[in-house]
Amino acid sequence: MNLNSQEKQYTQIKQIISLFFQLTKIRIAFIDPTLHVITSEGLLADPTNSTNYFEKKKNLIFFPIVTNDRLNGLFLADKSDITVNMLSLNQKSLESVANEVLSTYYQRVLILSPLTKDEINQNLQLFNLLINNSHNATPLVPIKNSTSPITARNKGVNDIDIALNYIDQNITKKLTLLTVANNAYLSPAYLSRLFKENFKINFSDYIRLRKITLAQNKLMTTTQSINSIANNLGFSRANYFNKVFKETTNLTPLQFRKHYSGSKKIYTIYRDLTWNDNISVYAASKRFFQQQGIDLKEKDVNGRPCIVAIEDLSSLGNASGWVFLVDGIQPPIFPSELYVKDKTVIQWIYIHIS
Repeated sequence: MNLNSQEKQYTQIKQIISLFFQLTKIRIAFIDPTLHVITSEGLLADPTNSTNYFEKKKNLIFFPIVTNDRLNGLFLADKSDITVNMLSLNQKSLESVANEVLSTYYQRVLILSPLTKDEINQNLQLFNLLINNSHNATPLVPIKNSTSPITARNKGVNDIDIALNYIDQNITKKLTLLTVANNAYLSPAYLSRLFKENFKINFSDYIRLRKITLAQNKLMTTTQSINSIANNLGFSRANYFNKVFKETTNLTPLQFRKHYSGSKKIYTIYRDLTWNDNISVYAASKRFFQQQGIDLKEKDVNGRPCIVAIEDLSSLGNASGWVFLVDGIQPPIFPSELYVKDKTVIQWIYIHIS
């Protein structure tokens, strides 16, 4: 990258590499237009060292970075660290991190679709473009008085985070758009728009799903009466709670409790701002468990990746196993076939399978 100085280049790229690792636990490196390599361990400015680095890395995948419509380098990772289903998610995560670090210097930062080494070898124009741009890439100059889309998006992310934090702390209370907006210091109309843009759902539907999935957890893990659960979640009447519960899950609370009785473990994953139309339930779940440091075991079933063990609880060789719910309902398809386009909550439940 043509930054103001070699030192600034090193610092900014190292920051992206570090933040991406914190987010995904995947180690990446970077190659700039002058063929210098930056890793988590330092800068490889000597061409011999760069060559040696690539000779050791036989199975790489590359994420081109475009700044202000110019190709400015490649982030690279070991393909064995990234599953096919996670490629799109990792691309979006890397783009989010790059924007966080570079939005002061560029109005437009994009991470393009990943390329394999063979694809790059088949298209040497990519490296020619890198080399030709090495002396005329856009300088990294701070943007003054800018209201770029990136700045606006970052503000929206911060605003919705404040609202979500309030919702998390008060989910058992009666929550209205006006109440949450006031406590997040936002206008109701703006908060409503943030939910539709970022979560693909109306505010009221989001609150309903959060309350119903919390009720499901209570039904599976406690002996609390249905009336008590309804009251504790801010429903003034049990009949109304039963109606909303069935409309959401296709089961009454009593039917749900009987069907999922004996649950030994439940993981609940709420939608975050990294979810997008191209992420499967499987990919979003795997990312969550990796971020939490939770061990997984996977197995291909009919050519589809499946989670068969979480920590020490396995679906293999016994009468118990993992099932998953999406927005309160158990889908009839594999998690890798269902996308989170307009979904809000994923639950993984370890139950006795009859």
